[in-house]
Amino acid sequence: NDDSWASANIRATYYALRRAGHSVQMVAPAVQQSGKGGTIVLPTSNLTGPAAFNTAPAGAPYFGRNSSDSGLAYFNSTPAATPFWALDQVKPFGGKIDLFVSGPNEGTNLGPLLYTLSGTLGAAYAAVGRGYPAMAFSASSTMRDYHTLDLSSTKDESGEYMIIGTATANFVSTYADALDSKPLLPNGLALSINYASLNSTACPSLKADFKRTRLTGGAESDKLVLNSAGFPTYAAIVPKGGLNTCNVGDCSLQGETEWVASGACKASVSVFAVDYDSPSAKAKSPSKVIDAVAKKLNKKN
Repeated sequence: NDDSWASANIRATYYALRRAGHSVQMVAPAVQQSGKGGTIVLPTSNLTGPAAFNTAPAGAPYFGRNSSDSGLAYFNSTPAATPFWALDQVKPFGGKIDLFVSGPNEGTNLGPLLYTLSGTLGAAYAAVGRGYPAMAFSASSTMRDYHTLDLSSTKDESGEYMIIGTATANFVSTYADALDSKPLLPNGLALSINYASLNSTACPSLKADFKRTRLTGGAESDKLVLNSAGFPTYAAIVPKGGLNTCNVGDCSLQGETEWVASGACKASVSVFAVDYDSPSAKAKSPSKVIDAVAKKLNKKN
């Protein structure tokens, strides 16, 4: 994820996946790294400050494992770099990896704008770019230290963070069981799953209501407005075109933003590709112009 290896969501999900019978190696940033997208920044020194929630002291190595559980590890990098470190240096399970699970992010990542901005999604498409299936999960929850989780408490197991972890593990397990063979996803594709509020007050059933969706449709972009002090700040805008234009995929699907906004317990599941080329039919007109321009300019060279 991009909220650090010590976030409540990632730890709750780690334990939920293990309880479901999966072999799990977690590698996540040492500190909060939200909004880094696909940026790759590698460590050039040991930790210059403590890891998130003081889980490792300043001066600790740039890579470290939990002293009582080696399946929990940090790497002091941006989120998109963690799959590379896991693949090339940690090499869990002899390199035989069935699935990269990124997140759950603390906060949703809905629509194409957040697809390029989110470090949680950045880690997922970095893994997909290396040829591995990936699923990125994002939740309507806030930042919480994993130390506050009481995994032995029935009350806390019904709390939002444990519900998110359990819902994620259930989705991964049920998805894998529904397939007759591997890989879990076609090469170059991944899933982005977003949860509306799953806390026991808003969602008494404690179960996510999953629906297949698309990234576009009701998705937000940003605009700049002036605050009371006269300085620019972000505000949301829903463009009619632009990032809400359906160019590829099933345009009859509801947008993930719309589905998650429709109420608690909702969970959107969108398929995305790391192939950014435009669909050939839509690109026909500019393609002809590009060919003509290239031919004309190349004659002058």
